[in-house]
Amino acid sequence: MYKKLLVLLLCGVMMIAMLASCVNPDQGEDSSVGANEEETNWVSADLEHSDAYKGKELVILSNKNTDIGPEENSSDPLEDAVYRRNDKIEAAYGIEINGLLVEDYVTLGQDVKTDVTAGTGEYHIVYQHMVDAATNLALGNNLYKLNDLEHVNFDQPWWDQDCKNGFMIGDSMLLACGDLLPSTNTITAAVIFNKNLFDEYGLEYPYDDAREGTWTIDDMLLLTKDRTKDLNGDGKVAYQDDFYGLVGWSLDCDYNFFFGAGCTLFSFDEDHLPVYDANTDRLQTVYDKIYELIVTQQSFHVTVQEYIANNSMYAEPAGVFKSGRSLMYASYLSGAIGLKDMENDFGLLPQPKYDEKQEDYLSFVNGSASVVVVPKSVSSENLDMAGYMMEVLSSSSYYMVTETLYEKVAKSKTARDPESAEMVDIIIRNKVFDFGYTHFHHKSLACSSIVQTSLNSKSPSIVKNITKDEKQTKKELQKILAAYGY
Repeated sequence: MYKKLLVLLLCGVMMIAMLASCVNPDQGEDSSVGANEEETNWVSADLEHSDAYKGKELVILSNKNTDIGPEENSSDPLEDAVYRRNDKIEAAYGIEINGLLVEDYVTLGQDVKTDVTAGTGEYHIVYQHMVDAATNLALGNNLYKLNDLEHVNFDQPWWDQDCKNGFMIGDSMLLACGDLLPSTNTITAAVIFNKNLFDEYGLEYPYDDAREGTWTIDDMLLLTKDRTKDLNGDGKVAYQDDFYGLVGWSLDCDYNFFFGAGCTLFSFDEDHLPVYDANTDRLQTVYDKIYELIVTQQSFHVTVQEYIANNSMYAEPAGVFKSGRSLMYASYLSGAIGLKDMENDFGLLPQPKYDEKQEDYLSFVNGSASVVVVPKSVSSENLDMAGYMMEVLSSSSYYMVTETLYEKVAKSKTARDPESAEMVDIIIRNKVFDFGYTHFHHKSLACSSIVQTSLNSKSPSIVKNITKDEKQTKKELQKILAAYGY
């Protein structure tokens, strides 16, 4: 009863916040009104209002339009929420937000490095591809320490609290994620289930388990067991015609299950320096369950090799689920957005825990997600503005944008239940990042890709490849520490 009351209160708060952000969109043209009377409704009350940046331009470079926002009202509710946020900030602080879009993240990374080398300070805030930001910009000594910026408070709820485990080395946090990047929220791990099929099979929706913290991989194994069927009777199971208990694509679901179960090959010492610490017994135990779910139970699992042979294959799991030929779909929140015209109703669930002893759900964020960085070329005067406006953008997104994301994902044409909105909150507030994945992904070593390479080859063991890469991984780790000055 208590938890149900909390859910109702959460939904009420979300609705009030949403309505508050929509009323009188033209109000606040006078900065004193935006700063004082309405500040607590849409931006952090802990951040003292400043008029120091009136008449200035804040330049944000990004590789995703959803994060910087359109130049005018959009028919897409999420992009429109970002537009309204920007409009509100400009009116309240007298600042102009200039979002520059570079769709190719490789080009964007080079633009930042060129700007740092030339010292021009053309870009104040940059939203860049996570792995490129970590392996190219950060290791290349191109970025400021975000935790040194005066106004940024990473303890606030609009910043992802697990960033420290993915990006922070020693006392240097060069990359961060949070509500200011709605595109990153959308590519956070989620499980989608076909409610019509659950009803047909007499299965209970796993919402109560998710709320109670007891939603696990074992539950998924039971739900999907013996579901894969040869529907057309040709003696084989193929995605074109047959039915599956679970579908997913290798660059998504493999990592979601592995990191969602708390797997990593690194820990941190008392100075928060990463230490290679592969517990092969634990890693193999978790992998055994993932292997059973994906390989033994004949899930439709598109491998990287299949994708290389045919680039359109990565979209096939979504197509199978959308057609009603799969009970469950291991994906991201963006996967739910892509199912808006699906005939069957569907529901959302967080990534399952390894077991009930696992303290929290762990929603892994794909490496193509955006992170926020500040180039070293930013002048000292503009650095203060960059830090202040990062906090403004983040907190105002928390109040004005994320609720719209809840609506877009959880109240689409087919996901009509309020429980899905609750699940979206669990998913977003439990995002996790892994140091090995983030900093070693370009090296294709076991610490970043072992679960994917093992599942793609249908290998029942991961220990051999972990052991084989240990020496090289430790060498690369020393290079990373040296790049950070350790």
